[in-house]
Amino acid sequence: MFNGFDKDLLMLGGTLAGFLAAVLSILEKMLNLQERLGAPKEKKPVSVPDPTPSARPMPADLFDAKVFQKSSSLFLYETGVIVAAGVLLNYLGLTLSRHLHSILFLDMTGTALTAFLLGPWWGAIAALLSNSVVNWLLYPEAGADVVIFPWSLVNMTGGFFWGLMARQRGFRTYLRTGRNSLLTHVWFLLSFGVLGAVVMSVPGTLVQAALGEDSVFALTADVAMTLKLTVSQWEDAVRLYLESVIGLTWGDSLGWTIVNWFQNCIRYIPDKTFSAAIALVVLKYGYPLFERELIHGGPDSERPGDERVLPLVLGLLYAPSFGTLVLSEPYAGSSYWPLWAAPWLAIAAGYLALHRWGAGASELHASRLQRAGRYTKALKLIGREPSYEFCRRLTLVTLMASLIFALCLPILLVDFYHVAFNFFCVVYGFLLVVHLVRVAIVQNLSVARAED
Repeated sequence: MFNGFDKDLLMLGGTLAGFLAAVLSILEKMLNLQERLGAPKEKKPVSVPDPTPSARPMPADLFDAKVFQKSSSLFLYETGVIVAAGVLLNYLGLTLSRHLHSILFLDMTGTALTAFLLGPWWGAIAALLSNSVVNWLLYPEAGADVVIFPWSLVNMTGGFFWGLMARQRGFRTYLRTGRNSLLTHVWFLLSFGVLGAVVMSVPGTLVQAALGEDSVFALTADVAMTLKLTVSQWEDAVRLYLESVIGLTWGDSLGWTIVNWFQNCIRYIPDKTFSAAIALVVLKYGYPLFERELIHGGPDSERPGDERVLPLVLGLLYAPSFGTLVLSEPYAGSSYWPLWAAPWLAIAAGYLALHRWGAGASELHASRLQRAGRYTKALKLIGREPSYEFCRRLTLVTLMASLIFALCLPILLVDFYHVAFNFFCVVYGFLLVVHLVRVAIVQNLSVARAED
């Protein structure tokens, strides 16, 4: 049964995962320090070139140690960094909007960043992780699954839209030009912000229909009353017109849908426009290496393709939310299940499209290895600097201290795993911010030195 997830059980699992992650991180960093401070390097034997010409270079073995190390390193320092930055930006945007009572949510800023760099599937995955995992776990009230899970449709739609728009040639040209005109910036805001709001307001309106909510504007009492009367008049006019065309029942529901969709467009436009703009600023100033490799395609100018496993990963992450929405009492019945099942159509269509027209596994694997090599070459000199090593050792000591504190929590506290879960969230949250900032600084230094 997916209905009514046990949060306490997941928090206990998160606490155990935090312990395990801390221990593994400490072991990894201690091994790295041991390698750097250990025995001197052995001299490499001089390689004699083979005089016989080779017909064709053999492809790298997937289980080769160096190949596996490059692949795992690429996932950890490219995909992991981008998705973590996206989820963190989404959470920060939502937290600021809740505490400041802003009309901007900005809870999809990280979704836009991930979609710009990694494409539509990773954008949808980051959106689903933010909405159905992070927001759900940290939601303070009961019944969070029923309140939060429906909005995953809007978030995934945003990830798909921004990822597909970022794959267009015009976006690459827009980013490549250093001094764009005012019209090109207006084009970006209209295409990625205004048009995105129009697209995302469609599932937003359908979710509101399932929740039985109307669009609400944070306005003064007089303005809100005037707007309510105006909207009521629009709704009556639309309903009367549709009743005369398609009948009473459909006219009433479509009239409400059209009017609320128009209100959602107005409400979404500033939020999605600023979310896309902030994401692009973070991309340009924070991660220039990712921009060069993932958007402009590196030296070959070929942007990496999507792996066919990504739709399956998205489906695996969406399955718990889908089960909860289908089986929960407020949304059960024949009226809403097509809405909750709509992502499965996109997942199935995406998998079939990637299976038929997507890049092959060997081509994607070779592209990952080449990208990992270029990252290593660009960041090698920066990693040898004393300041970088200083931060590495400080992170190690901080992880060791957090593990010691966490081991003492069962002795001091009754509700141990809740406190330990929040403890690890805070500690790893701050360390994650430091790591993301460090990656951004290193990338900027590397690009600046390469240009010099």
